[in-house]
Amino acid sequence: MVKNKNMLLLASFCLIAILLTVLIINTVVGLFVFYADPGQSIWWHVLSPYLVALVLFLMIISVIYEFYTFRAGGYSLAQQMGARRLNQMESIPEESAALRINTQLADTFLIEPPAMYVLPNEVGVNALTAGFSPRDTAIILTWGALQTLDEIELYGLLSHEFNKILSGETAENTRLKILYSSLTTFSQWGSKIAKLGFYRNDVPRENKFETFYVSIGAVIWLIGSLGILITRFIKYISLGGRTYKNDQKTRRLIQNDANIQTLLRIHVHHSGSQIYSEYAESISHMCFANSLSPQNWLNIHPNINQRIYELNPALIQDLQLENLKKLKNQPLFSLFRSLEDVVPESTAVWESPQPLPLLRLSPISFAIKDAIKPLNPELRANMPRPELIERALQTSTGSREVMVAILMIRQYREFIPTEAEVSRAIIDSLLNLDGRVHISIFQQACKNIGGMPTTVARQFLMKLARIIQEDGEIGLLDALLLERVKYELNLLPMHTPTSLDEVKPQIVRLIDALLHVQQINSDNQLEVREKILNRILSPRELELYSEISDEPIDLAEILNDIAGLLLRDRLSMLGIAEVCLWSDRIMTQDELDVMELLYWRLGFESNEITSQMLKKNSLMII
Repeated sequence: MVKNKNMLLLASFCLIAILLTVLIINTVVGLFVFYADPGQSIWWHVLSPYLVALVLFLMIISVIYEFYTFRAGGYSLAQQMGARRLNQMESIPEESAALRINTQLADTFLIEPPAMYVLPNEVGVNALTAGFSPRDTAIILTWGALQTLDEIELYGLLSHEFNKILSGETAENTRLKILYSSLTTFSQWGSKIAKLGFYRNDVPRENKFETFYVSIGAVIWLIGSLGILITRFIKYISLGGRTYKNDQKTRRLIQNDANIQTLLRIHVHHSGSQIYSEYAESISHMCFANSLSPQNWLNIHPNINQRIYELNPALIQDLQLENLKKLKNQPLFSLFRSLEDVVPESTAVWESPQPLPLLRLSPISFAIKDAIKPLNPELRANMPRPELIERALQTSTGSREVMVAILMIRQYREFIPTEAEVSRAIIDSLLNLDGRVHISIFQQACKNIGGMPTTVARQFLMKLARIIQEDGEIGLLDALLLERVKYELNLLPMHTPTSLDEVKPQIVRLIDALLHVQQINSDNQLEVREKILNRILSPRELELYSEISDEPIDLAEILNDIAGLLLRDRLSMLGIAEVCLWSDRIMTQDELDVMELLYWRLGFESNEITSQMLKKNSLMII
């Protein structure tokens, strides 16, 4: 009953918009008639009956046409906009992830999975849902959403669309789309005609009527823009406040902040949420975020900053403060911090011990005969170990002591301070093992440390961090091992979406850290560094980072910032590292461990790439 009342109210607003449009058109024409014949009234003149009849006829025809077009529900809108349907058999990984999340949400809310489509030419991050019933509902994603969002962010986006399906808003929006077509269709016709005069995909076409098409289309669009403005005004009044409600309802529905992650991604995306289709105006009320330019008046959706502020006021305030700090000091660390830094109800994020260390410029490793040949992961996991180590790994206390011992050996090599709080028997047992097995033992111990109170976990993490930077320096492998411990202790901060331009200083520091894990001489390191940076930085930026920085470094923060990059940016960076660092020479065990952990930290599976590198190593050795 409430839904019917809402629809009746919105239909009344639409009727008011139609009457207002007819009145304005009649009045404008009346001014010309009055200029030609002062005896005529501006409000009702000799052309009024014909003009009103023509306008209403065109509006009725457009509504009837829309009703006919939407006979198949949301599928019809997807077809009308030129969207491509997704299916599991012919999908790329990003599309498969969207289909998997769609099925998961449908199972959770006990509804039939809606069909999924993608707009292949839209680079902005957006989505819309259309349909009258679960049988004909379709979720339409932009290509930018598929290519930009990771699974958490995509989950937040699709959850918002499912919320609209469950609340009945999707069917309501689809009906409004049909009703308001009486005011927007004329402008769409103008856009379509004008587009006939433009080149498609930069391919010239022999057409003598390009100028004619553009001119006629522009005139028709200009006439139809009156209906657009009135529609936008009425939508702004009647629908403007519901975006905040939907954001809050989605947050309660999924009981997490995934939709905040999605909004943050749009916040840093170069194209935002804008859709460039001629249908952008008519579907604006159906979209997740604003489908029009942010500079347009009377947008239905508030801007992204306001939505983030409504969901978490502390977060947007912190982002603004960080931005001001960045403009003033140009720091090397990210503009954004993790959500846990700013959510009031969460505990403070663990921070590296101060003072921060310098970057280690020489790798920590064992004898070259051990380090040069990485072991097969299965062989390394099954290698026989001393009974003392096996017993220690059976308990959480023993596992923690083994982890401390391994990091001490890496830090001090074979010299362990006598006052160190660690069993000398465990140290001796580890030193009698092949050094390449230590990281495997560390990761096994990490899984066995068990649950700990947050305070104890933070203290243990601080103890490990002090060990790996005891000499005032830190290496990438040790930092990645510490990230693994954070993950097991649930202290790994959630990444905040960032853009490539904002984290280029962090990427340079990560590349420097990667280079110093490699078993290559200093001259070659500088050549490889320049080769990598040429692929990432512009010529002007290269001058800023021509020398390796000697400033204190927080590799944990750098890794977290880079984990917030777009999926394709993270893949691109790892691909450059593969080509420039790992493709033309034998990898050591430390290098392979770093590669595997780095893939994991940036959100990717590493088993396949590790297997490929081992095969390549075997061929190169032969």
